[in-house]
Amino acid sequence: MRKIAQIFKGILTFFLVFCLCLSIPFVAQQYNALCCKCVDIHVKKHGGQSFITEKSILDLLQSKDGIPLVGTSFRKIDAYKIKKQLEIQPLVKDVWVFKNWSGVLKIVIETKYLIARMIHPTESSGIHVYIDENGALIAIKALPLLRLLVIGGDPQNIIIQENGLQCCKKELVELLHVLYTSPFFSRQIASLEVDKQSKIVLGTQVGNHCIEFGRAENIHAKLEKLLLFYNQVIPYKGWHAYKRVNLEFEQQLICE
Repeated sequence: MRKIAQIFKGILTFFLVFCLCLSIPFVAQQYNALCCKCVDIHVKKHGGQSFITEKSILDLLQSKDGIPLVGTSFRKIDAYKIKKQLEIQPLVKDVWVFKNWSGVLKIVIETKYLIARMIHPTESSGIHVYIDENGALIAIKALPLLRLLVIGGDPQNIIIQENGLQCCKKELVELLHVLYTSPFFSRQIASLEVDKQSKIVLGTQVGNHCIEFGRAENIHAKLEKLLLFYNQVIPYKGWHAYKRVNLEFEQQLICE
């Protein structure tokens, strides 16, 4: 019985492989006959930062190849090439491109988000320099001026070269992330200035005081002290009672 079962299994396997081999040319022929019926583009945008639209992506791809995607045979549409064309765009974080048997070319794009804007000489030519979520500097023209924290000061203490790219120093990126993601600080802190000693001064939206942060270290402890100032001191003294708030020294909050 075992031998008969093995023979039967072998015959069935051969039959299935034979059928598969016969179907491959048919499937390939059917696939080659497919045309793109529509392009479905989905852009995963970060809240409040809508830089890339579905229309701009479609226009970009069709201008590169000089042919409309809709109505073109799938054989002539290179999904890998499309992916590479989109990945080099400065605001694109990740791309997925695939085709289905319904004739749909599906493109999914995840965009980067920006956490700060940097004061830069290129601003005079209409090019704004932003810092993305990973700390990389992105120079963009024709992008609306975004309401983000503005970083300035000594470039040598702000920018480093990493893998051939200009990036913000990691300790500054950490601080920028904390300020950007905080519901309170993202509204209250308007600017960040770095001096030649790598010390930071924060500018505010409300109140006429400056915040001497010191170096970008012990970030959470310093911001806890700053919250204490806003929650415990400001309600009693008022927004215009102090010109200077110093967070630099451990376990000290100096207000003058």
